[in-house]
Amino acid sequence: MSTFEQLKADLARLRDQARVQVQLGSMEARQEWDELEAKWEHFVAEAGLRTSAQSIAKAAESLGQELRSAYQRLAKAL
Repeated sequence: MSTFEQLKADLARLRDQARVQVQLGSMEARQEWDELEAKWEHFVAEAGLRTSAQSIAKAAESLGQELRSAYQRLAKAL
């Protein structure tokens, strides 16, 4: 599995865990979740275009790293 594919799999796992926690969490967590979901949709869209442009892949990886940090921060906050 490529580094990018591993990042994508890790993000999907973290996202699933965060979704469960947010359902039990506060309004503040729900707001952050909504913002992360918008970024997730952007990430998934860019990841699908990865094969067509290397610059998009770099942007998607950067966004993926940002998402990883945000999901981990959210999990710790809950």
